Amino acid sequence: MSSMLSAPGAANAWLRDHYSADVSVVIVNYNARAMLERTLATLYAARSCSSLETIVVDNGSADGSQAMLHARFPQVQLIANSDNRGLTRANNQGMMAAQGRYLFLLNNDTILREQTVDALVRYLDAHPEVGAVGGKVLNLDGSIQGAAKALPTPAAACFGRHSPFTKLWPNNPFSRRYLVDLHRDFAAPFVVGSMSSCALLVRREAIARAGLIDERYFVYWSDVDWCRAIWATDFAVHCTPDSVIIHDEHKGGTRADKQRSRAAIIDFHRGAYLYFRKWHVRRAWQPMHGVAIVGLTLRAALVLGAEQLRWRLRERKGAA
Repeated sequence: MSSMLSAPGAANAWLRDHYSADVSVVIVNYNARAMLERTLATLYAARSCSSLETIVVDNGSADGSQAMLHARFPQVQLIANSDNRGLTRANNQGMMAAQGRYLFLLNNDTILREQTVDALVRYLDAHPEVGAVGGKVLNLDGSIQGAAKALPTPAAACFGRHSPFTKLWPNNPFSRRYLVDLHRDFAAPFVVGSMSSCALLVRREAIARAGLIDERYFVYWSDVDWCRAIWATDFAVHCTPDSVIIHDEHKGGTRADKQRSRAAIIDFHRGAYLYFRKWHVRRAWQPMHGVAIVGLTLRAALVLGAEQLRWRLRERKGAA
């Protein structure tokens, strides 16, 4: 998909001469009607001063999501897919249909606060060197989620948000270096390697240079890859604490049941392989290629085992 922006004249067409809104909000949904309804309600209740165009790309939901949109949010532009095309392809669909000056990727399991969108718009308006900006992302309990990261190295596989090393030793220097927002006071904006696409405002010029999101990713690692591609075009990626959003992580569908939870774990490790092969190990004969395959396979097996145990314990608790 990104190659279409490198064709002659495509970048100019992408930048447009006229915009119908300040921001095009792109939300992807798959069988998460209640979460989507909450996200849209908070988006419109946030009383944004910026003009908004909202596009929902629905990946063949069978839970009444589309009917809810027609009934409650007729102002939303709906793109209805017949099947689940994944987060990445659907985000690209929404962005290609967007008419706004900036593009705002928003997860369907988020809760927006007042000024969430406006603060991001003000930041990009004031910082032309920044291609993408995210805000302060919180868990439901108000704690920092860890959405802002340095660009990952192979060592990041051991020091992510959910790794045992980080949970048992949260102040270790490797996790602190990678998870750049977990130990900040958020007194001022700061530079990041990547921001989660759960709430990411992107400049059209950055997309014209970097291309759309790499569609080899289904869900996971697509935002990290895209932010790295934006950095490669000499645009920066920042985080500003003036914008605050709550991300009810995994409630939008990726861990809704045992089957989808298993698929999400596999997709996460597949995405990690794609990322490290693309940016770190570009030749199959390099020794690190084999190390990456073995390491990620072992890690995936351990996480799948732990997830299976978690579901069994939940089922036993429910049966008691």
